[in-house]
Amino acid sequence: MMDYYATLTTPDYLIACVEIALALTALVKIKNLKIKLSFCVLAIFSAIWHITFNSNPFYNLPSSYQFQLLEVLRYMGWFLVLIYLLMYSQKTRLPLRWSALIYICIAAVSALWIDGLNAELIPFMDPKSWLYIKIVLCLAAIVIAEQLLRHDHSSRVSKLVALVAITQLAYDMLVFSNLLLFTQTNNNLWYARSFLNTATSLILALSIITYPFQQRQESKFQLSRSIIIFNMSFILAGVFLLCMSLLGLMVKWFNIEWAEVSQILLYVMSIFIIAALSCVERFRQVVTVWISKNFFSNKYDYQKQWIELDALLSQKRTDNNGYEIALSALTTLFNCQSGGIWLEGQQFYSPVALKNFELPSSRAIEANNSHFIQLMAKNEWVFQAPRHTGINDRDNNKYLPKWFTDTDDAWVIVPLNAHQGLIGFAVLCKKSINTSLTWEDLDILKLTGRQIGSYISNHRASEKLIQNKKFDLFNKITAFAVHDIKNLIAQQSLMLNNAEKFKHHPEFVDDVILTIANSVEKMDQLLVKLQGNPHGKLESVNVNELLQNAIEMNATGYPEPSLSVQGEPAFVMADRDKLQMALYHLIRNAQDATEDSGIITIKLTTEIEALWLEVKDTGCGMDKEFIKEQLFKPFSSTKKNQGMGIGAYQIRELIHSLQGEVFVDSVKNQGTKFSIYLPLQVIGKSTNELQ
Repeated sequence: MMDYYATLTTPDYLIACVEIALALTALVKIKNLKIKLSFCVLAIFSAIWHITFNSNPFYNLPSSYQFQLLEVLRYMGWFLVLIYLLMYSQKTRLPLRWSALIYICIAAVSALWIDGLNAELIPFMDPKSWLYIKIVLCLAAIVIAEQLLRHDHSSRVSKLVALVAITQLAYDMLVFSNLLLFTQTNNNLWYARSFLNTATSLILALSIITYPFQQRQESKFQLSRSIIIFNMSFILAGVFLLCMSLLGLMVKWFNIEWAEVSQILLYVMSIFIIAALSCVERFRQVVTVWISKNFFSNKYDYQKQWIELDALLSQKRTDNNGYEIALSALTTLFNCQSGGIWLEGQQFYSPVALKNFELPSSRAIEANNSHFIQLMAKNEWVFQAPRHTGINDRDNNKYLPKWFTDTDDAWVIVPLNAHQGLIGFAVLCKKSINTSLTWEDLDILKLTGRQIGSYISNHRASEKLIQNKKFDLFNKITAFAVHDIKNLIAQQSLMLNNAEKFKHHPEFVDDVILTIANSVEKMDQLLVKLQGNPHGKLESVNVNELLQNAIEMNATGYPEPSLSVQGEPAFVMADRDKLQMALYHLIRNAQDATEDSGIITIKLTTEIEALWLEVKDTGCGMDKEFIKEQLFKPFSSTKKNQGMGIGAYQIRELIHSLQGEVFVDSVKNQGTKFSIYLPLQVIGKSTNELQ
């Protein structure tokens, strides 16, 4: 036997390199120790079997008892792999006595084979008896492989291993059966065993390389509809036959031995493909997704998910808050304990709905033009928490907001898209998540994000329509007011014309005339504002000066506010009177909501291109529901007959018209903080350009 191995050449050892590559792949890619070692045992026995294999089944070497023992060892290697995979899928352990029996059998047969290396090549028993024994071994291994293939909790790679095993063992049974029946005409079938085993081993190695070896991932083997409809198997078979026909034509043209070409091509290309593809992460991911989509059933029942989402969005709530409904649907659908929804504003994406989510920062906002937002807008990128991300996510993790990375149990950030593009994003928090998202998770998250985005977009359009109807009514009322004001001005003018007749009390008459003249002037100004430019006249305004004036205007109210200024004087382009009144009302509202013994602090911070104004009080505060539903809702007032309910709305609309933003933080019975962001005046631009 050793004399035979001494005559082997380099091409003979090259034949076994695919099996050696399979062993190395198992050592690197498979984490479970028992499965890893069983693959190595199988690969080593198969490699030795390949270099011992002969083209003639009745040659003295294939008919010797040494070769028959080697074949038995190869089948025992398959037993070991399939049994450990099955036990792992069932989450059980192989009984100790059975493990000991398998190892004892492998050790005994190995010892006999090693002892026969120095012996002559002689048959141990009748060759047909060996064929019957090997057929029984193949049947037993096929039974185990079938159990592994049928098990619901077997991983996808485990099922592929079972398919490879069934392919090899079934073909071996076919060869052995034919040898029993036709002893003189089966050399071709016998010789093809080596090629078939190498090809299936190559497939097995590529499967382990391209797909993560997660043994406990549930997956039912099933062909997808697209594969059935387009007859992909026939297309692949046709392409393969075409390539082989062209290769055969070349061999015939150049008068090359087919067996020599096929051996060199198969083994060299197999080694090259395994070595190259094991280093290409992108290829492995593409192949993984393709195999998952077309050969396995989906992780999610999309019809069930869609029906459940529709039911959650259609549920009735007393507050009819569309943002809360959308957030509740998201957290329920993905079994999340907490989360939030951020929507696009004039300058920032800010939170509009939160569920069991305590923001670590009062400025948990994102600028509209940040890289974080652009990634979601352009690529519909789903961000994961850094502890769950894979290789492809690491480059984009640097754009994650700090408030998200600081949040405990943070899971994903899902973009919310509508027909006009990205309108916001949702943050979902989930405990006990230790794995990265798969392509199916990403697909269902993106699909749900689009549906939620469309729902929110429709909800906002509906709210805007309701507001427009109310404004239409307000415009009609304004038209009547303008008409009445015109009549009042005419009457006051007539009184001025007749005032000359009544000069019996000069001082009194002069005061009346001045009062009437002043009222006429004010009404003229009101008339101009009602009929003219709704944004007013834009000019460069010193916010420090207006803020000081607003404090003086509220000097009679209590508590008296305290002012702190950081940075250079702030200049913005705005209508002076409107901005002055907005600041006045902010301070007045803080005084109205705070006891005389309370505290009101005003802080003005000037940054490079913008300013932040904070008005903070220790008053009665507001709950989150009131802020979301009532605070900025026009024609909704808590002052009963003393107000029209458009003060806060006018302030926010004015700030928005200046490309700014308003944020409100409030706690019931503790106080409120209004934060206003405004871009500073751009040096070099005229007033006309800004208008």
